[in-house]
Amino acid sequence: MSNSFNFNDAMESLDKMGFYEVALPFLLIFTIVFAILQKVKIFGPNGKNFNAVVAMVLAFLVVRNQAIVGVLNEFLPKISLLSVVIVVTLLLFAILFNTEEPGFTKYLGGIMMILVFIGIIVSLFGSGAGEVFGFALPDWLDITSADRNLLIFVGLFILFFAYVTSDSSDKNSSPLKWLEELPSMISGKGGGKTK
Repeated sequence: MSNSFNFNDAMESLDKMGFYEVALPFLLIFTIVFAILQKVKIFGPNGKNFNAVVAMVLAFLVVRNQAIVGVLNEFLPKISLLSVVIVVTLLLFAILFNTEEPGFTKYLGGIMMILVFIGIIVSLFGSGAGEVFGFALPDWLDITSADRNLLIFVGLFILFFAYVTSDSSDKNSSPLKWLEELPSMISGKGGGKTK
């Protein structure tokens, strides 16, 4: 028999002890209520003890009601996942559109931004996030590899056709102007334009 430590066993032990149904919701509610009471100072500037007692009572009352705890246990992991997705998206944009030394400018910046959005959506649905949030892509969006290749070809053809037929003398009338301005529109900075 192995005596090595196993994180999965430790998590199961915590679950059996009621750590997720009692301790974590208690700590969360206590911390939030205590922080709010400390900020608003209902009991005056020296009311820290009163704030702690009120926060503790409210936390115990919430933990006692398992329906509320169930909602918290369903809601908070989804919000955490959404927060991670937002942070990763911002990280990708920061990598692509560094304002000091922009790597992708003009049309390439707009194309890369669209690819980032598509990649994030495909990654979310490919990793099972749809089941976590309780939704899935419609059947007509479940495309095969042949459909995907056709869409890529059509998209590239449209971009090539728009680029070839655009009037290079009048930059404001170019059909691809929106693609050039897309990074700066989203970031609010001039990241999509060259100096």
